[in-house]
Amino acid sequence: MRTPSKHGVFVVTLDKFRFTRGEPILVVASLSGRQVFGDSLAATLETASEQDRADSAELHATEETGYYQGNLSSDHEPGEYRLIVEARVDGRPVRHVSSLSIEPDLGDFNGIDSPYISGNDLVIPVQFDPENAGYYALTAQLYNGQRALAQLSAEDSLSGSSGTLLLRAHGSVLANRDVSGELQLKNLQIRQMPARPGDRTHYAFGPDEGYEFSPPDLDRLRDEPAVNPESEQRAALLRQLADKF
Repeated sequence: MRTPSKHGVFVVTLDKFRFTRGEPILVVASLSGRQVFGDSLAATLETASEQDRADSAELHATEETGYYQGNLSSDHEPGEYRLIVEARVDGRPVRHVSSLSIEPDLGDFNGIDSPYISGNDLVIPVQFDPENAGYYALTAQLYNGQRALAQLSAEDSLSGSSGTLLLRAHGSVLANRDVSGELQLKNLQIRQMPARPGDRTHYAFGPDEGYEFSPPDLDRLRDEPAVNPESEQRAALLRQLADKF
């Protein structure tokens, strides 16, 4: 997030744009110019719709020249927010505005159960304990070392305090591939789907390091197209629609 001026540059950095309610929002800013005034900057968090102030803080100068940092609280009602950082560069007021969202605590990831082969799928059971019952959608990427193998997804209704979502990697993406050693599940993201039209979709993320596991015998998988009658019907309908244009 970069705001240039005629004689200087004002950059504001966040490590992410979605925060779970209660975790600190670390804000880092850098200023360069012929004249930079003050040893602190003003940061304000406000609601995006009403522009009501939710929190404010000072970003203090760090040991590294031109850099400032500070924390804002995310312990506010989930929703969309604006982050405003203000400074004076070369004698002029400069403000930087960026967007972020605060998400409710959806629950906890609790690892994976032993993966297994079912039909022509590698099935990876992911344990997620939801705070509230609802319909959830999980996505993740399957890796072998540094090589991405597949984008996986699963959707299911979860109730109670524990649940399992089954990610499936089809044989067509794993058979006849040079897969050696451990597999990794990375970039896990879960969404709680809206209970009613107009409600927000809420997001949460798995551990940064993901999960590593020993796969079962993948030689049982076959390099064959997935057979899904619903997908075939949808493809046929799309072909029919395409013929009309």
